[in-house]
Amino acid sequence: MSGKKAVDKVSKGLTSLIDEFSSAVKEMVNAGEETVVHLAVGSSRVIKAAINATGEVTKITVETAGNVVGTVAEGVVKTVSPKARQKKIEEE
Repeated sequence: MSGKKAVDKVSKGLTSLIDEFSSAVKEMVNAGEETVVHLAVGSSRVIKAAINATGEVTKITVETAGNVVGTVAEGVVKTVSPKARQKKIEEE
C-alpha cells in the first residue's frame, strides 16, 4: 500500500485516533484528576506524559515498552498481594 491515497487514509485514521485520545484526556482533566498517559509507539517504545489537574503536561519521558509493563505489573502486585501491602505498611 503506497501512494497519495494510502498516506491520506493513514493521516485520517491518525487524526481520528488523536481526537479520541484528546477527548478522553480532557474528560479526566475536567474531573480534576491527575493522570499519567502512556502512548505506545511501534513495538518497543512508549511515550509517558504526566498531566496535572489543571491540564498542564508536567513530565514527558520515552521508555522501552518492557520498562512500562514491568512498572504496571509491579503496581498491580502491590495492590493485590496481601504480603506486599503488609510490607508497605511496615516500611512506613
